[in-house]
Amino acid sequence: MTINLDDLSVAELEKLIKQAERKLEKKRRDAVKSAQAEIEKIAKDLGVSVEDLLDEKTTGRKKAARKVTRKKTTKVAVRKPAKIKYRNPADSSQTWTGRGKRPVWLREALEKGGKLEDYEV
Repeated sequence: MTINLDDLSVAELEKLIKQAERKLEKKRRDAVKSAQAEIEKIAKDLGVSVEDLLDEKTTGRKKAARKVTRKKTTKVAVRKPAKIKYRNPADSSQTWTGRGKRPVWLREALEKGGKLEDYEV
């Protein structure tokens, strides 16, 4: 389905946006209801309550922190960047935290006989 938005007036566009927002919210509510029904079915098949199914003591997981708003968005924890452990003395903008693959500049320096300790911050 394609709608030619160029032919619509401002009022028609605003009306279309409101209709789309209402439809989107209805679809979200329907998706949540469907997911809830599926969770209830899984819990019933296992012979436990939904609360027991989602309980952190039985699953071994902590519940995610949520921020409930009108749009029902979840709060995402932001991690701090890892501290820099190694720096290229020739170019101080080249750093490495010690996580993941070694950067090319460090691999090349180590192949030339350098020691990892020489590049520690």
